[in-house]
Amino acid sequence: MVHINVEPLPSKYRVTSNLYLSCDWCMIFNTRQFFELHRSTKSFYFQLISGDPAQVLGVVHFSEVAPGHYRSPRRGTFGGFEFRETLRMEVVEGVVAEVEQQLIDAGAETIEILHPPASFNPPAAAVLYNILARRGYCVQTPELDYTLAINNEDFLERVEYNLQKRIKKCQRKNIRGLEVEPLQHRRVYDVISANRAARGFSVSMTYGGIEQMVTTFPDRLVFFGVFAGSDMIASSICIRLSPTVLYVFYSGDLPGWEEYSPVSLLAMTIYDYARRNGCLQLDFGTSTIDGVPNYGLINFKRAMGCQESLKLTFVKRLA
Repeated sequence: MVHINVEPLPSKYRVTSNLYLSCDWCMIFNTRQFFELHRSTKSFYFQLISGDPAQVLGVVHFSEVAPGHYRSPRRGTFGGFEFRETLRMEVVEGVVAEVEQQLIDAGAETIEILHPPASFNPPAAAVLYNILARRGYCVQTPELDYTLAINNEDFLERVEYNLQKRIKKCQRKNIRGLEVEPLQHRRVYDVISANRAARGFSVSMTYGGIEQMVTTFPDRLVFFGVFAGSDMIASSICIRLSPTVLYVFYSGDLPGWEEYSPVSLLAMTIYDYARRNGCLQLDFGTSTIDGVPNYGLINFKRAMGCQESLKLTFVKRLA
């Protein structure tokens, strides 16, 4: 670890804890609502504020997940430091240092940070990597995330030929994909659950948890289904992380439909929705578990035109 001296934050800035000033620009996992939904007994919602009246320029939250172990976020795909605008690097470093000290004062022995995919904001990711590495944070085995940039091209024009064939085969069979109404949300979840069960897994979130997310964020979750007649054979739950990023949270198809690969048509349905609704990035999530690649999933996402991005977890042990 490189020993560094961090200048205190300029007087125009202040880091607050659990003050909860209005912040309508951060990604869903860094909102107060998400924090309140999953916080533990010892939790801190930090905000960088400036100006009069005060405006929120940065946010990060931590919760104790075991004695002395603080993680950002307690639950969720990622958390970490998020800033509204590009700030001077010494300001970002000052915020990191002040948040870290407050966690140490609260008894932190381990600090863990799950950062978003670097592709969301490459310059910010690079700056934070440099700061955290110099402050003694170690990077765990990196995960590979797969993001598709949204442009004016039709989905079929940008995907590989084999994927085009699968989608057209579904269309010839009159299999169709669409956004579904709330009355069908449970069916969407059940298809995903059946897909996981067939592979020996379970869905990480209960349907009750999904309902709670819908209640808390009524405009952020979007449900999709692929239908053969009246039967839903593939489905997905997506989350609007921000106005410009749509995240494929869960996705899967029913066993027995592999010949048609309805998840290919499902991907096109989600892409078309994202393009119509002003999204710039479609995040299909990671294709690794503890860094170990799922080659089939990687090849499928690459066939759609997705590109790899590092999704890093930083850990600092203080005791």
